[in-house]
Amino acid sequence: MSKRLYLIIAVLIILISVSLLYVIWKEKQEEKEIIRVKKFQPRLLKQGALLLKKEDFEQLSPWQKYVTPNDSEVRKLANRMKNVKEAYREAVRWTWVSDSTLHGVDEKWIMPHEFLADTPNYATNPVKGRIVSDCEEQAYTLVSLLRAMGIKAENVRVVVGEVNFSGQTGGHAWVEIYEDGKWHALDATSGPYWDDEEAKLYKRRGYPYNYFKRYSYPSIEIWGYFNDIYYYNPITKEGNAPPNWAYYPVYPP
Repeated sequence: MSKRLYLIIAVLIILISVSLLYVIWKEKQEEKEIIRVKKFQPRLLKQGALLLKKEDFEQLSPWQKYVTPNDSEVRKLANRMKNVKEAYREAVRWTWVSDSTLHGVDEKWIMPHEFLADTPNYATNPVKGRIVSDCEEQAYTLVSLLRAMGIKAENVRVVVGEVNFSGQTGGHAWVEIYEDGKWHALDATSGPYWDDEEAKLYKRRGYPYNYFKRYSYPSIEIWGYFNDIYYYNPITKEGNAPPNWAYYPVYPP
């Protein structure tokens, strides 16, 4: 073989080796971040679990008002997003702060407009300049954002229910999106969070978009699903949602 061919082969081997090393490094970084997320999710739930119970969601239609895809702030944010994965990454940048810290009460729901536009400047915001609130705002604002981006109401929903984060149980709100004939979870609260006990901000990059396509979401009981158009109560089987809403997500073992 000519020297030139040897050189080309050598360069290809180097490029392939570098690519493999990058993939391995990226996987290790992702594993470290997931460990970090799982470490602090129980603390988050302990300090600010959703205090509403399943009885509060027997009638789901009153909660639909919190999904606002036509809101000006929601649409402004939607116009900046290129796709669903980018919207999720944006949501994971929102910072979890408990209602007791932000509002001085144990439970308070605010509209997506106030969450996006006003919370960065709240006097009670411990991380000024950041969009902050707890699980329900992050869940229904992400659904509002995805709806504003054109995701059909049939294919995205807020979920409320009881979860088990590494032994810590409590009420929680998250998002599910319907892709490839299956529902999978998206949890915006896996990003940065303010620890009330330590008065400290913990920075996290959150779960990857496809994480809950591969692993089971740690839900114990689902109390309800809703968005701006549809709702469904899996306990009473009541609602106006399409047939695919009547099924729980199909997770890998």
